[in-house]
Amino acid sequence: CRIITREDDEYGEFNAVTDCVPDGYNVVFEVSSVGKTQYFAVESREEALTWVNSLRQGQQDVITRNMGHSKIPYPKEWTAFDASAKRLRDQKLRIKQKLEQLDKKEQEMQTMGAGGSIGGGYYS
Repeated sequence: CRIITREDDEYGEFNAVTDCVPDGYNVVFEVSSVGKTQYFAVESREEALTWVNSLRQGQQDVITRNMGHSKIPYPKEWTAFDASAKRLRDQKLRIKQKLEQLDKKEQEMQTMGAGGSIGGGYYS
């Protein structure tokens, strides 16, 4: 997570983001995950800091819970949500890997076809 303001953007790196912020919203915070980056506009730096700190604390709580060190009670319903989210993540990963394999295979076939003859001659 990162907080972005117009004043902090010395090099214009985030002009595309800060220029799209509606009136009354002066700060943007960035949330990055494995596959994408999202930007959220808020009214003040304090509000952005609250969001960023909450997200970071949530990440730390998940890490602590997964390590088995959490002393915070965790509802059984949430365990089902976690399992469902893990299945979805795993499914997306399998699909991505399959698409990469298909793409690689297609590139190999194109490379073989670009060589002219395959197996002893041209077919027409």
